[in-house]
Amino acid sequence: MLTNLQLVDATFENAAIGIAHVGLDGSWLRVNKRLLETLGYEHDELLGLTFQDITHPDDLKSDLDQLKALIAGKILYYQMEKRYIRKDGELIWGNLTVGLQRDINGEPDFCISLVEDISKRKADEEHLKTLINELNHRVKNTLATVQAVAHMSFRKDEPIADARGDFTGRLQALSSAHDILTDEKWTGANFREVVQRALRPFDLERARRVTLKGDRVRLGARQALTLAMAINELTTNAIKYGALSNDAGTVSLHWTKVRRDGDTFLQFEWAEQGGPACIAPERSGFGSTLLTRILPGDFQGETKLDYRETGLNYTLLAPLEGAGDQ
Repeated sequence: MLTNLQLVDATFENAAIGIAHVGLDGSWLRVNKRLLETLGYEHDELLGLTFQDITHPDDLKSDLDQLKALIAGKILYYQMEKRYIRKDGELIWGNLTVGLQRDINGEPDFCISLVEDISKRKADEEHLKTLINELNHRVKNTLATVQAVAHMSFRKDEPIADARGDFTGRLQALSSAHDILTDEKWTGANFREVVQRALRPFDLERARRVTLKGDRVRLGARQALTLAMAINELTTNAIKYGALSNDAGTVSLHWTKVRRDGDTFLQFEWAEQGGPACIAPERSGFGSTLLTRILPGDFQGETKLDYRETGLNYTLLAPLEGAGDQ
């Protein structure tokens, strides 16, 4: 059976948190095993230092000011999160709680310090802060995109019912790309999956009206969003005016990697066949702006929108560095 003193000593030495007796001048008087593990020092090494020696300079003044108030009797204890410099030079975060032991005359004798290693929690907080900042940035970008889509969709000369349908379709395309990127933690997306998700609301592949063929290509997040909206525009146009407006027309989507002058490019083609005669529109709208200006900009490439008699033909040629080759 352990005596009370032995129980106190055992508790001090084997606690799962760092415990120390610290002199009023900051010297380490007694430390337990957990504190030595946290700070990376051997017992005699640490006792040869002060807490000032291993406290990050930016945190030292606050620590000393509160210690002064504690010794003066202005506060009963203090608690703070501070950075310690381990023996190997690594910075760690500690949750420090300090109380004061007085002698039989009531004079300050030494401090009792508890040090909890909270480095993982602080790292998680920083990671969460980064994620929140990224989310805020993406939400702002998405809202800006939606605003632009709404502005281009609801024109004064466009019937409200048609405009509403176009706007809804564009939002669905944007949403489909967001779903893929969320699954991929916004690291990018596969070209084929973006195309298939964008086509899904039209239910065309099952009817064999649209065929897909292409290499494996990895896209950046912005490129995936733009491509999804471009596929939606091309498909909607084909259903209204092009190859998918009758029962016989078809659309072929083909993308491949090509070598030119020693560099690798992504070559994408949307080709319509079997539809009515293809006529260029009298004015450009959101779709043509997206296809001829926004998409080539995001892919750092070149596009061509060709209104052929056999059907609409749209091509993209972009460096794979810009398209995220994988």
